[in-house]
Amino acid sequence: MVNLTLAIDWKETIFNIFGGLGIFLFGINMMSDSLKKIAGSRLKLFLEKSTNTPLKGIFVGIFITAIIQSSSATSALVVGLVRAGLMTLPQAVGVIFGANIGTTITSVLIATNIGDYAMPMMFVGAALIFFVHKKKIKNYGSAILGFGMLFFGLETMGGALKLLAELDVFINLIESVALHPILGVLAGAGTTAVIQSSSATIGILQALYNNGGVPLIGAIAIVLGDNIGTTVTSIFASIGGQASAKRTALIHVMFNSIGTIIFFLLLGPYTNLIAWLAQDVLHISNYLTNKLTISLAHVCFNLINVFVLYFFIKQMVWLVTKIIPSKGEIEVDEIILDKNLLEVSADLALLNVNDAITNMGNVARGMLEFTYNYGFHKDEKEREMAAQCEELLDTMDDKIHNHLVLLGAKDLTDSQIQQVAKDIDTITDIERIGDHLDNLLEFFEIRHEKKMVFHEKAHEELEELFSLIRQSIDESLKAYTNMDKELALVVNVREDKIDKLTRKYRKNHIQRINDNSCVETEAGFYVDILSNIERIGDHCNNMAINVLSDEFSHDDQYF
Repeated sequence: MVNLTLAIDWKETIFNIFGGLGIFLFGINMMSDSLKKIAGSRLKLFLEKSTNTPLKGIFVGIFITAIIQSSSATSALVVGLVRAGLMTLPQAVGVIFGANIGTTITSVLIATNIGDYAMPMMFVGAALIFFVHKKKIKNYGSAILGFGMLFFGLETMGGALKLLAELDVFINLIESVALHPILGVLAGAGTTAVIQSSSATIGILQALYNNGGVPLIGAIAIVLGDNIGTTVTSIFASIGGQASAKRTALIHVMFNSIGTIIFFLLLGPYTNLIAWLAQDVLHISNYLTNKLTISLAHVCFNLINVFVLYFFIKQMVWLVTKIIPSKGEIEVDEIILDKNLLEVSADLALLNVNDAITNMGNVARGMLEFTYNYGFHKDEKEREMAAQCEELLDTMDDKIHNHLVLLGAKDLTDSQIQQVAKDIDTITDIERIGDHLDNLLEFFEIRHEKKMVFHEKAHEELEELFSLIRQSIDESLKAYTNMDKELALVVNVREDKIDKLTRKYRKNHIQRINDNSCVETEAGFYVDILSNIERIGDHCNNMAINVLSDEFSHDDQYF
């Protein structure tokens, strides 16, 4: 009798397992990143426009996740949209539900024989990357190459795992998972949390199952754990965010955890159900070692979970709102620019636009805080969120502007025409505030990269200016949306103070350079930062002027 332990070439086996895993993970990430680039920023706009009901959100979540092949990426994107104020919690819930269904497509693909074509897929992908100059075609090439690498990595890893599956120590370990399924849940959750991809963990599990390395009940337990581990990404995306973002992440955790607990309590009956479906309904050959059985368990879990919990969305939203209350944060309501109002009533349409402008202002206000936190505390997550806010401001500017142009083409009174012109002017001011904050982000990024340290006095000056700008943005937005002339006058007066302080601080900075108390390399950055802060104050003042003036008085004429 041959000693299997001695027969195994451990060096080659270990290299194949870890090398195959590396290729698989790299492939799935390359494919996901490339597909996101192909879809571009249209994904954000599509999500924001198409999820006004939870049911629509489910289908959108399925579609988006099927495209980018990552439920974690979809969840993180949703948290970002909620965090920036472009999506409400009820909208987000539907998308998260759908994302859990969409991610099962990867496991179904892995279960097919498409892996036999991994080599030609990698060749086609590489050829498109290296021999075609169009960027879009290169992205398609990267997606195809990643897809091929995904299957090649699985095949490499699977061959090595097949040998390990015959070892006594491995058999004993798997038997413990079968006898104590909670170990499988913990293993699935831990592995997915580390590599942040449930699709990757399911793929590894399918390779093990295909080689007879894990029994069906243990495999299903691992599948249940995967669904908990995949929530880590949305948790990370919500860190440092407002209550709405944290609630979105908690909804994701609750949805996957509740489903896992219910199915774990019914693990025996559910395993029998999957066995019956695989053997007697779908007639899957060798279902106890067929990858498709794992796909079936994954798909059924998510479909049943979504179907059951869909009827409890309102209760889940209520619960997370109680668990994570708002603490003096700006609440963003769902605002949809209703084209039907253009035909019904111009006044109602203007009120609708006013709500949308409030939303846009909240995004700008949030971007200011993200920029400040990145500039003074070097928080990379804040920089990412600020950059996302800038994109969202551009999108909102286009949407509201186009809606106002349609409204302006209607038969309006003189006062309504004036209001439309003021609204267009105001959304332009808010969008430009975002541009100046984006400039500040770039200056702060260079400062951090070059490890520049502001002079103590310069730091104090910037703190004071940011405090004034924070007040001006808050009060100008409130003044405009409420047409509060008294508050607008406060902004107008403060603008003069901001201008005087920026002039004073420029002189102070030049004096520090002359005194050699400040290095020359800081000079340009500090002056540019002051200029951008001053321009933000100017745009806040523009909004105040639109409130103080009964008629639109700026130079730009729109109608």
